[in-house]
Amino acid sequence: MRRKDREIKDLDTIKKIIERAAVCHIAMCSNGVPYLAPMNFGFDGENVYLHSFPEGKKIDILKENPQLCIGITENLECITSAESVCETSMKYSSVIINGKAEFIAEKKEKIEALKYIVQQYYRNMDDEKKYSTEKLLENYSGELAVFRVKIEKITGKQSN
Repeated sequence: MRRKDREIKDLDTIKKIIERAAVCHIAMCSNGVPYLAPMNFGFDGENVYLHSFPEGKKIDILKENPQLCIGITENLECITSAESVCETSMKYSSVIINGKAEFIAEKKEKIEALKYIVQQYYRNMDDEKKYSTEKLLENYSGELAVFRVKIEKITGKQSN
């Protein structure tokens, strides 16, 4: 990392950024051509979970080449200067994850992965909503491609 003064070295801080984030972008490559897609995600502290319709460009790419890079940014804010446009800066916290997508085939494992995605966006569900959500996941899990990304490398960076 070029700007060591902005590097986040504490893994717990990096994990908190991931847990608070609302969206990630996944970067993939097919035949030397990059492809980027925004996605909803879930995180269990060690793996990132993603889901998609089971057909399409990103699925084709990941089946061919499962290596991917995930970018997560939070607290993004443009800081402008009245003095000079050259003094414009950004405030942010970001995480970059490198890993490999592993498609989950077994239904029970798919449902567990989908629960992490739901929890990313619905942290304080009551028991009734949890129960109805589990039934929905069970019904729809067969219609989705669900994959786990085992984290091979993770870095964090922030600018205040």
